[in-house]
Amino acid sequence: MGEQERPDPARARDAAALVALMRELREHSGLTYRRLQRRAAEEGMVLPRSTISDALARTALPRAEVLEAFVVACGDGARREAWLEARRRIAGREGSAPAPGRRSRWLRVRLRWPSAVVAVLALALTLAYWVFAGSRPGTPAGGRPSSVAPAADAARGRGGAFTLFEARSAKGATIAGVGYRYWDTGDGWYGVEYVMPYSRDDREAYDDGWGGRLLMHYEDRRGRHTEVLVGNPDGAQRAGKDTVRYGMKNVWFEVCDFDGRQSRGCQRLRMARG
Repeated sequence: MGEQERPDPARARDAAALVALMRELREHSGLTYRRLQRRAAEEGMVLPRSTISDALARTALPRAEVLEAFVVACGDGARREAWLEARRRIAGREGSAPAPGRRSRWLRVRLRWPSAVVAVLALALTLAYWVFAGSRPGTPAGGRPSSVAPAADAARGRGGAFTLFEARSAKGATIAGVGYRYWDTGDGWYGVEYVMPYSRDDREAYDDGWGGRLLMHYEDRRGRHTEVLVGNPDGAQRAGKDTVRYGMKNVWFEVCDFDGRQSRGCQRLRMARG
């Protein structure tokens, strides 16, 4: 087939039609799922075979990053914007939110953690709060590094309840989270406590050559700093240490993919939704 015979995404009128055109594009490429996965990886994208199979077997609108990686792997990267525009048009027509840009897409999607993991994290953070804070129910939650902690919390010496922060890297390969709280120490700085910092590879991104890192950015009396709280190799997960520190402010956390030499797809952790 010639270049002009590749399927035109502008023809798609709904999600099912767009997926049907994706199947045509794959047939045109003549590539296996394994080869598509490899070609996407060569372009720095994550496209597991299981994701390809699932996307082509359904009639639902694929995620924007899946569609982009698929189109590039199939050799139609020059028209990726046309495919993404077709997806945005269909999403808007069907009442879905338009696909966010690459740098923010994962921050606008609810993290799909196993319910058991969320429950364990919530229980552990609650227990840690009662053990270390010794406060009564109704203590205000922390989690906003730029805000001043309530005076009642400062008087007790430690902040309120822990707040869980979480995020995926921009390409979705690394997932990270940490429980965090802070309190005003009365000297223009803050005491901070973080518990259960962790980073892990998404199961669909195993063997892509990228691990991940959870970073903490902060300011102290010596200036601004970035510190690695925990890092995980490709296909694994790691947990860091619970820590209490003083003399800090402007604290925020970030997750990045990391291959041992360079980082990519860094995203700021946000307060987890209940």
